[in-house]
Amino acid sequence: MNQKANFILALLVAASQTTEAFTPSPIAKQGSCSCTTINAFFGFGRKYDRGADNQDTDLRPQTNQADERNNPIRDSRRLFLSASAATASLLPLRAVASAEKQINISDAELKKIILSDVVDKSFLVTADITRSVYDESATFTDEIDVYTMDKWIKGTKSLFIPSGSRVSLVGDVNVTPTEVNFRFDEDLMFNIPFKPVCSLSGKVVLTRDENSGLITSYREYWDQSVNDVLKTAKFGKKV
Repeated sequence: MNQKANFILALLVAASQTTEAFTPSPIAKQGSCSCTTINAFFGFGRKYDRGADNQDTDLRPQTNQADERNNPIRDSRRLFLSASAATASLLPLRAVASAEKQINISDAELKKIILSDVVDKSFLVTADITRSVYDESATFTDEIDVYTMDKWIKGTKSLFIPSGSRVSLVGDVNVTPTEVNFRFDEDLMFNIPFKPVCSLSGKVVLTRDENSGLITSYREYWDQSVNDVLKTAKFGKKV
């Protein structure tokens, strides 16, 4: 069975556990079902291409060899990437690099930009960031893995359905010379069969370079575990 078929099978297991529309599959009784289901939802298409270059390895969170071999979530990302690569490769990206960067803009100016990206553009699900305030070497990290900017943009655009998702800013956007942070609450509609919607909340921290003021890293912290987020999955839900 190919990787895409495995992915769809795992999704069917998730559907059988969260709706009455499907008869539970025998695979649901296996001990690995929970991990497989989690992987089906969070095997993000943002994953690095392992064959690209050695820099990808340097960006990954450090784990020991045993953890690396036994990490089903990381392994499943490769399955999702294979299943969605054809679609993702056809999606338009923002310019590979901005011709001009907004160097050393004031905290007030940066706050206005990030506020617009969150509230007006819902960039957490659309990936429509104001790229001119990010360093091109910026890394993007969530509770799953670490990505380059281009990988994060491509993966986000391919993974979520903005029209079926909701992103809400909780509180204000806080800006200092060294970082930007804000809290969010969101419902994410996944661009996969049955279009499941998962809900979560958390915090984003954007680290700024002390010399240029550009954002050099994006770090997303979830209030819930991956498994708890998965349990919120609804099928056919309209946000």
